Amino acid sequence: MRTLLLFFVLLGFSVSAIAAPASSASAPKPTIYRPCETRVVVYDARPELGMGMHDLSKPAREMVDELGIRLVRHTLYWNLMETTDKAGLYDTKYLPQWDKLVDDCRKEGICLVGVVHGDPPGVSYSDRLAGYERYARFMADMASRYPSVIYWELFNEMDAGFTCLFGANDSVPMVERGKQYTQMLKIVYPAIKSANPAAWVLCGGMTDTADFPRGIYQGGGKRFFDIMNIHTYGAPFSLAFVERGQNVRKIMAEFDDENKPLWNTEFGLDAGNVVGAWGYPHDWNPAQDDATAFDAKQLEDYRTSLEKNTELGLFNKTLPYQFQAGNERDDDGEIKTKASLPSGMTIDDYGYGIVRRDMSPRPTYKWLLESQLNSAILRKPATTVNVFVPTKIPMRPVGYEYKEVAGGIEIQRVVVDSLVPTSINLIYASEPKPKSPTGKPEPDKKKNIDPRHVPDPWDI
Repeated sequence: MRTLLLFFVLLGFSVSAIAAPASSASAPKPTIYRPCETRVVVYDARPELGMGMHDLSKPAREMVDELGIRLVRHTLYWNLMETTDKAGLYDTKYLPQWDKLVDDCRKEGICLVGVVHGDPPGVSYSDRLAGYERYARFMADMASRYPSVIYWELFNEMDAGFTCLFGANDSVPMVERGKQYTQMLKIVYPAIKSANPAAWVLCGGMTDTADFPRGIYQGGGKRFFDIMNIHTYGAPFSLAFVERGQNVRKIMAEFDDENKPLWNTEFGLDAGNVVGAWGYPHDWNPAQDDATAFDAKQLEDYRTSLEKNTELGLFNKTLPYQFQAGNERDDDGEIKTKASLPSGMTIDDYGYGIVRRDMSPRPTYKWLLESQLNSAILRKPATTVNVFVPTKIPMRPVGYEYKEVAGGIEIQRVVVDSLVPTSINLIYASEPKPKSPTGKPEPDKKKNIDPRHVPDPWDI
């Protein structure tokens, strides 16, 4: 079978690899960004579907596994773990529950995305810096206690509420809220990295995709998170999914951060959103069955959004809300009685969940099961690439062979896993070489290249 050689060039960086056969959509997409002068991150930018889950029972985990999903987003409630105003005093029931949950997921190969929010007693906006310090201590404890949880999402929709710590409850302008969120990042990010250097930090999913993210960057937050992250609701949410993703991509580009991963950790549709946008289906012209229309609208939005993401590559990871969740929106306060539903069904069977209250699958779940959107990634979850890094002065990577090439260095045979980014540290060539376990300096792995050198398959 013929192989296809792919070459990627991104902002002065490049990677080269022997890619998988088949369509370009299924081929690994190594992408590079440089958080600082002495660090390079390489990740696979192919879109991957995850799932938000309130219920992490064994049957629920098994149903999600059947969809080919590896990433699961689950909330760790700060206020349920710290139930008093005393920092570091953890609830004796909630803590062992999380211990078991994390261990179960680790054994089953589930990659948890822990979203941490919920203000505990004692935190306030007026004393927010103390709140940031307390949150930093808490996050360091959790990152250290749960090393298998490598993705931590800091707060949830903090631009609009869910916490008092960034001014949403005090009518603070949105840009200023973003800057205050950056104040928190500058304290918490180093604490997490110190506790678990393998952890990756997501911005909390934000609903504002204009002023709040711009405030993060204006406040100097670029270096204090690893993954940008938004939520995209609406009716249909497929419009917000694309438009808000494009908005944030533009802001990231304004601040020279366009190659950083962008995730979407909440999007979805409940019956209340359908009614709020278009009225009750039984009142449409022509009239439709309410239950059938609620299911159809959800499926239509999922299909349109995820297929559009495959086409545009807006989001590297998408984790919809939710595997199982009831209806939340009720504009007229009467949806429970006005909606005409089959016997035995309630409006919560047509909520945000892709399964019903009894975990029977809705049409959206059936489509995801049939489509297996992650199949290409699961067939080829990793690839190996050579990474070109431009350098103004001589540098070398730690732990990798490299070549000196025009304008920089080429790091050899970097393994890029589609689930977790690869981080490479660089040191200046004049610095002492790292020592081996024997205490002796590591041998220099540099390869000088003859100008007549013919590139090997890893180069081009």
